[in-house]
Amino acid sequence: MLQVRNIQSSYRRVPAIRDVSLTLNRGEIVALVGGNGNGKSTTLRAVAGLNALDGGSVLLKGQDISSVSAHERVKRGLVLVPEGRRLFPRLTVEQNLMLGGFTTSDAAKREETLQFAYDTFTVLGERRKQQAGTLSGGEQQMLAMCRGLMSQPDLLMLDEPSWGVAPKLVTRIFETIQLIRRRGITVLLVEQNVHRALEIADRGYVIQTGRVVMEGSGQDLLGNDEVRQAYLGM
Repeated sequence: MLQVRNIQSSYRRVPAIRDVSLTLNRGEIVALVGGNGNGKSTTLRAVAGLNALDGGSVLLKGQDISSVSAHERVKRGLVLVPEGRRLFPRLTVEQNLMLGGFTTSDAAKREETLQFAYDTFTVLGERRKQQAGTLSGGEQQMLAMCRGLMSQPDLLMLDEPSWGVAPKLVTRIFETIQLIRRRGITVLLVEQNVHRALEIADRGYVIQTGRVVMEGSGQDLLGNDEVRQAYLGM
């Protein structure tokens, strides 16, 4: 589904990521974990086309999309749900969802995904006419994830989906990620809750100071002493 080959990206000529390589197979959940400021979000933004590449390449379904614009990548099936949700707060829940489906020409699929959102998160259906900015943090995250699904992605990238979410809703968020995978969607997950991320991930990568320093199955990384000490406080 996705091959990231030795990508590099900078902020104002200061390198943020160096020679990052990732592979995602169709239908996988892959976690990208590491401490704050180590390049996780930059990697997602570079793959999404929001940050320019200084080197390397990004291939989606075997096609090089390194020079393709961000909005064109969405049309090709690559969608990012950014950190902080980035909703339109004065628009209603339903308007935010329908904007997510703007690039989808298949009205039946759009309607089916909208119904999936309302069935999965009943609160969104109950508050479909309510302004998005009045929802709780957890409800806004649900809306952001469902807005991403409205674009009919083949690959959904989630940046810190449990950020700012009440503990009682965190479990629901991770259950939903697994439900998204069951719909045939590949997931690349950046998450501060390393333990929960690796629990549901088929595979994971550890990034440190802008470089991938370790990779393996989710369970192998959970059992790795270095990961346990550095990120799990064990």
